[in-house]
Amino acid sequence: LANQFRWRGSRHMSIDNRQSPRIEISKLAFAKEGDKAHGGLLRDVSRNGAFIEFYYPMGRVEHGFKAGDKIELTLDDGPTVMGSAVRIEENGIAVAFEQDDAHVKGIDAMIAADQG
Repeated sequence: LANQFRWRGSRHMSIDNRQSPRIEISKLAFAKEGDKAHGGLLRDVSRNGAFIEFYYPMGRVEHGFKAGDKIELTLDDGPTVMGSAVRIEENGIAVAFEQDDAHVKGIDAMIAADQG
């Protein structure tokens, strides 16, 4: 039970409902939904999802993604996986991956590429 909790800041604690452990990484990635596409850094990944943090070198730009959007997430040097935006932040999005066999293989390849 202790592993379900994680500290946020110095005084706040939230329940961590993740089914798979997250691996912290820093890889160039692209998120696309329809005609919206933004590049950034994949900050963490697990078999169930990932968080991509967007960077805008010329200033702040609205990324336009909304919760529930179907996201195509591609690593610069790796696989493409599909998922849904489940959390939207000003600087990025959390994506829950589809869990069919083809996507799980892509996710495993993404994780292996970082650990290899």
